[in-house]
Amino acid sequence: MAPTIKVALYGVGGTTLAALAGVAGAVFGPLLAARQSAELARNSQLTDLRNALYLKALAYVEDVEARLDRISEPMADNQGFASAVASRGEITAELRLLAEPDVLDAWMKLVGADVSLAYRENHDHTLRVGNLVGGEEPMVKDVVQAVADLGRRSAEPSAATRSNSRSARSAV
Repeated sequence: MAPTIKVALYGVGGTTLAALAGVAGAVFGPLLAARQSAELARNSQLTDLRNALYLKALAYVEDVEARLDRISEPMADNQGFASAVASRGEITAELRLLAEPDVLDAWMKLVGADVSLAYRENHDHTLRVGNLVGGEEPMVKDVVQAVADLGRRSAEPSAATRSNSRSARSAV
């Protein structure tokens, strides 16, 4: 085969390959962009659901803190504290479905500490309003630590949120 024909065939082959790559980009580019957009929207919805759930959990924490105040403050009122917060079981179920693992772990520690303290509060008659001045009781410290841990972990951005913001920045 003549050298000019070889060069012409290489040119035609290269042009064909470039044309196919252009067509593939034109076909798959919008599909990939649509897929990424749908994924970002889905993750945004998940973040919104998590934020609403974390607010619910933190409202429950407010009830726990009010009970701690009633136990540990000598001048606390003796009134029960009841709010319209969702039950611990409802919040736990939702957290199992939606929460990041570290937030769920923090919640479960809070629930365990809270249940232990509530049991003691209901069965130990020495544990009355204001008896635990300063919150030196180990069970109270456990609850306070669990409350702080849950608050810190629920305020941190989730791994999905961090990776989505990175992928959104890299797509721009």
